[in-house]
Order: sequence, then structure tokens, then C-alpha cells
Amino acid sequence: MASMELARDLEQVLGRLLLRRNRSALYDAVLDAAPTGVDRQTYPVLSGLGRLGPQTAARLADEVGIDRSGASRYADRLQRASLIERRPDPDDGRATLLVLTPQGEDTVADLRIALTRHLAGRISEWPDWQAQALVDGIRLLIEEAG
Repeated sequence: MASMELARDLEQVLGRLLLRRNRSALYDAVLDAAPTGVDRQTYPVLSGLGRLGPQTAARLADEVGIDRSGASRYADRLQRASLIERRPDPDDGRATLLVLTPQGEDTVADLRIALTRHLAGRISEWPDWQAQALVDGIRLLIEEAG
């Protein structure tokens, strides 16, 4: 059973990981391989659609932690880049879904490969057991939170 001291350390480390500058450092590693139209602002929208599937701008904004107007603006940019399209929501005639285009799906796949390579470089010197413990721990935190 984890001690309070370990829980405090975890709280500190997660807080630092979630800081914008640390998220941005991860984004920057990925965005080097990104096509025009994908940047720090639009990447969370594109990545979120890749993980969640078609979403309204409001639902996507809630899921990725940005405001609704930002999600709509960033979706406009991704639409101009032919990475997403808007479709009527079959469950709500008043709503519109943001959907990846085939080009958007390919871009998400390429960006995931770039992120995987970046992370592989970051953990390349770690013992396998330590990297696996990190993966397992994050997985447990997510499963217990949801």
C-alpha cells in the first residue's frame, strides 16, 4: 500500500507534468512532424478527435480542457487544412460533429508515431521494469478515476 509520502510525491509530479510548459514540450516534439495547420492550439483538437472519435465542439472542449469557442476556432483552422470536416449530429439535429477526414486520420497516426519515438528516446536509458511501472501506474490512476 502506498504511503502518504509517495502520494504527496505523486501529486507534485503530476502537477508538474500537467503544467502548460511541460505539455508544450511534448507537443513541440510531435509538431516538428506536423503538416501546416497543426500547431500547439490545434493539436489537442486533432489528437482528441483521434482518441474520442466524432464530437461536438462543446464535448470535445470539455474532454481536452479548452474553452468551447477555442475548440470551434481551432476546428475552423483544421477544416481549412482538410484535416477535419463538420457533419450533422444524427442524435441532435441542432448540433454539428467534428470528424477527422482520411487525411486527418493519417496525420493523427503520423503524429502518434512521432510522439512514440520521442517518448522512446526519453525512456531509452530506463530499465524496462521502471518504464513498465510508469505505464502501469498511469493506467491504474486513469481506471480508478473513471
